[in-house]
Amino acid sequence: MRAYAPGVPELLLVSTTAGFDARDLVRAMERQAPEGVSVRSAPGLLAPRRDGDGLVRDATRARGATVVVVAPGGPDLANHALLTIEGARSVGLPVAAVVVAGPGGADQRAVLREHAGAAAVVELDDPQASSGAVAGWPLGQWASAEPAPAGASGSGGAAGGGVALAPYSAWEPRAVADPRTAGRGVIDPVLAEIVAAEGPVLSSRAYALYNRAAGGKKLTTIVRAPLSSAAYRLRMAGRVEIDEEDPDDPTLRPAGSPRVRVRELGPRTLDEVPLDEVAELMDRLATAGATDLKRATLDAYGLVRLTAKADEYLERAIALAAEG
Repeated sequence: MRAYAPGVPELLLVSTTAGFDARDLVRAMERQAPEGVSVRSAPGLLAPRRDGDGLVRDATRARGATVVVVAPGGPDLANHALLTIEGARSVGLPVAAVVVAGPGGADQRAVLREHAGAAAVVELDDPQASSGAVAGWPLGQWASAEPAPAGASGSGGAAGGGVALAPYSAWEPRAVADPRTAGRGVIDPVLAEIVAAEGPVLSSRAYALYNRAAGGKKLTTIVRAPLSSAAYRLRMAGRVEIDEEDPDDPTLRPAGSPRVRVRELGPRTLDEVPLDEVAELMDRLATAGATDLKRATLDAYGLVRLTAKADEYLERAIALAAEG
């Protein structure tokens, strides 16, 4: 199984039945998964973690993983699968698919398809899957699935108007070399790591994270220059994409990842959230019935004060949402 790395899109296979062995399925999905997508398995969403620190669901949210429910066919298929789906969505976790492994009643499968919402339902006759059996599954799309608003609640769940936010995956700072003196062989991997963890991320935030980890305080032009050069080298290498809607502060994201992900605020300030992410949140809030989009957006992010700076940023987001 591939080792987990922060920021790597992850599919977590959650079994609904104790003792179900998903190792063959994990290996088959690993062979078919696009580059950069990790596949893991867990015995149950509400099972305790092996280290005893909370539940599997807690760690899944912290990593920003996407859930794939694995439900052995049988008389309890729909009940077990739908309970797992509900448990995931109640905390804002995206559920991309349900894999029905082995034979099961047609009525159970029909109920599951009716109530699984946006989750795809796929069938696997042989739980000891070969790569060919999963070749047609859109694993890349599953890995970038967004949480469904229905039934979401609590921290990281439903925002104002019933809109669910994906968990924010923050880069964990560590000591790094001064960007003014470090070579590209040192800067490039660290910046790629930051973008993998936090992308889509404004370049100003990514560079500031690097600079603070290096012991710097102010993101000066001299500090920014080598970091900006690193970003463009990473783009040329096919590792990072740069969205230059705002040429003064472009957005960096891992190559092949979604352009916009609506996430919790996390450790970011409001003006560190990419503008198109705020605009997409506003669009979803409006669809859910919100009328005061500024207040609804602040509520979604857990903010209270509408400062002059926040008001100006939200006005820009409203204008961008209107264009879309």
